[in-house]
Amino acid sequence: MRKQIVLLIVVVFLVLRPMGGQVAGSHPFPKLHALGPQVKLFNNYSKDFEAMEEPLHHGEELEVLEFLHQAAKTAEDRLYALDAELRMYDSVSCRPDRDNLRIILKGQLEYYSWLFDSEVTRITGGLTFTKMPAAAQAGLRMKDDLRAAKDKLDAISASLD
Repeated sequence: MRKQIVLLIVVVFLVLRPMGGQVAGSHPFPKLHALGPQVKLFNNYSKDFEAMEEPLHHGEELEVLEFLHQAAKTAEDRLYALDAELRMYDSVSCRPDRDNLRIILKGQLEYYSWLFDSEVTRITGGLTFTKMPAAAQAGLRMKDDLRAAKDKLDAISASLD
């Protein structure tokens, strides 16, 4: 039984290796389209802000941290949704379907890019109310990472042309 399993693994490896691990007819997932690292990054920001909220029970500082926490969580959710859409788009091999999806996907990318740009402005305003150095530093880093995510969405959108 063990020999059969090993033989099956070797056969699968040899069959898939010439195709680069891709199923025949599918499109490889471009690295440009991968948003997983950004999803993880904003998940970490969310956890950090949530941890900073714990010792606080009320006040302006708590409100700022809740705002930053929610902004990070929202960015994470949006990037996760876009990552799923990009994976679906990249798995479609039928040219007419792919062309139709491209229009929808470009619209979503442009919309989320605009939202991220707006969020940067909101975070800039929110950071003026924080007195915690750690929250201010994390908020500034998150603001920069939101700009970088916006730029990545713009680059992905441009690559779909």
